[in-house]
Amino acid sequence: MKVRRYPDPVLRIRSEEVVQTDKPLKNIIKQMVSAMKTEEGVGLAANQVGITKRVIVLESAEKTVVMINPEIIGKSKETDFQFEGCLSFPNLSVSVERFKELDVEYRDISGRSEKTHLEGISARAFQHELDHLNGILIIDYATAEDRFNYNIYITKEKDEYGRS
Repeated sequence: MKVRRYPDPVLRIRSEEVVQTDKPLKNIIKQMVSAMKTEEGVGLAANQVGITKRVIVLESAEKTVVMINPEIIGKSKETDFQFEGCLSFPNLSVSVERFKELDVEYRDISGRSEKTHLEGISARAFQHELDHLNGILIIDYATAEDRFNYNIYITKEKDEYGRS
């Protein structure tokens, strides 16, 4: 399973709700976790691997959390801007404003309803992956000028004189 890169059109598709947690879905989730770890990511949405279902996986503390049909049910008033990267945009960073804390609801891999409170990097990663499920990409947060000059974000290998 490979992570899809921009401009793959699947990244713009709004993902469909999962109605059944079956063996094929569990196999997809297992592959998603493996792909996320191989790419050294902190989160991955199913559409980033070509599956248009509402599933994300997140690295949280020492464990991987699977979230099916995730939703934000509460958020802090406080936000902050931080630069974010994305596995679908290698070598791209965009400053994105996100809520600092969230309350979220989702189903786990066994289909049980779960609620949790997220803050810090976990809250940021959740919002990033939820955006993916809605077809929203980090480049959508960039200014029009920066989108036009997308190549300014790309980190290229440079020679000893700083040339690409």
